[in-house]
Amino acid sequence: MIASLTGLLLWGAAGAALASFGWKKNRFLVATGVLIILGSPWLLGLLSMPSLATVGLAFGLLLKQKLRPALAGWLLISGLALYLSALGFWAFDVYALGYAPQTLLIWCAISLALAWQQGHKALALCWLAALALFPLGVLESVNLWDALLDPIAMLTGAVTLLLCLKKK
Repeated sequence: MIASLTGLLLWGAAGAALASFGWKKNRFLVATGVLIILGSPWLLGLLSMPSLATVGLAFGLLLKQKLRPALAGWLLISGLALYLSALGFWAFDVYALGYAPQTLLIWCAISLALAWQQGHKALALCWLAALALFPLGVLESVNLWDALLDPIAMLTGAVTLLLCLKKK
């Protein structure tokens, strides 16, 4: 029950951040944010709870924190390693590491340091929140990866890298 409420809150917060960011600038972001807020129960049923990385990226927009190429690349590479191993592209299952979170501390340290160094404080704070909330059992999953990374965060990294390449 608490996980469902947390999921609704996270989807609603991400939608509100997108809507607030685009309020005067971009009707598409406002529409997307409003749809996320209104559709949050449906999104929770379809996609499950968003990772705190996705929430951090949404709030980073609101706070005008740019996703720089190094951090975007880290999100993409981390997501590819996680999801390709889950699809069986190699024998080692990266997702299984999330059941024993102490093994993820190196990834967490690199991620936090990179996000902070790249100026994306919202993402760093959301990853810290994931680390703090996970042992309390208020998140949806018993796997820490589900709180740290999801396909939306990985795709955001991919799109950011493509946009950076397009500018050059």
